Amino acid sequence: MKTRIFLTSVFIVLLSLTYSYAQTSYGFNDGLNAAKSGGKKIFIDIYSDGDSWSKKMDSEILSSSKVQSALANFIFIKLNAGGSEQNTYNGKQYSSADLAKLFGGTGYPTFVVLNSDGSIIKFKYNGEDASNLSGFIGENDFVEMLNYFAQGKYKDSDLSTVFQN
Repeated sequence: MKTRIFLTSVFIVLLSLTYSYAQTSYGFNDGLNAAKSGGKKIFIDIYSDGDSWSKKMDSEILSSSKVQSALANFIFIKLNAGGSEQNTYNGKQYSSADLAKLFGGTGYPTFVVLNSDGSIIKFKYNGEDASNLSGFIGENDFVEMLNYFAQGKYKDSDLSTVFQN
């Protein structure tokens, strides 16, 4: 009996720790509303269900405690590039697939950062103007990228200078 109570207690503690690190993922409309009311930037992960790199980002990077901690500074939206869900952006209706295209999601995963009002954050990457970043990004670089946007470094520095490799 004591063993069962102990094991149940350990399970509950581990489960609560897992949930404390899990970043809430919003749908687009709910995320946009939460960002507007909370004054937070929005981090969008545009993914494709059939894409192996999107799955690798989810399982290896987005699930890490370091990344989850850095994502807490944002409203996190996962946007399915093949989705048919209807979303409202800048007063217009878009399917998730059309919205992914609007944000430049042509390879997956693609990451886009918006201000709390929904405007796209532009930044420099390798000296070029950019509004999104595509591809698999390792854990440390991903955290640095999130910090780059959270701390407003995009206003005066190139994103490529924060990556370690």
